Amino acid sequence: MKKQVGIWLDYREALVVRLEGADATLARIESEIEDFNVHGGARTSGKPWGPMDKVSESGYLERRKHQEQDFYKKIMNAVKEADELYIFGPAEAKLGLEKAIKASTTFHPKLLAVEVADSMTQNQVIAQVRSFFKAIGKES
Repeated sequence: MKKQVGIWLDYREALVVRLEGADATLARIESEIEDFNVHGGARTSGKPWGPMDKVSESGYLERRKHQEQDFYKKIMNAVKEADELYIFGPAEAKLGLEKAIKASTTFHPKLLAVEVADSMTQNQVIAQVRSFFKAIGKES
C-alpha cells in the first residue's frame, strides 16, 4: 500500500496527515519563524529633533529566509518515507516548500499537487487529504 501524506501549511505551522488505509494520523510541526516589526532608527546627533539613521531590513529578511529554509527541511524530514505527497494551504509557504522539494536531490516522495486552501480545522484538513487521494485513486 502506498504511503500517502498531505501537508497543510502556513508560516506558523504545518499539519502533516498520514493516510494508512482507513486510519489517518495528524502531526503538527511548529515553524519557529519570527514575525518582526522594524522600529525606527537612532538619532545620529543626539539632538531631540535631529536626523535619524535609516533601519536596514536586510538583516531581518536574511534571518527570516534561513528560518523558512529550516522549517522546510524539518517538514521534508518528517515526510521523507512517503510515496505520494499533497501540499495545500493559504499562504505562500506552500510554494516555498514546493521549491525546496524540487531543488532537493535526496527527497524522493512524488509531489502530486500544490493547491490553495483556506484556513481549516484539523478535521477539515484530514477530510481534504482523504478526498484528494480518493479522487486521485479514481483517476488512476
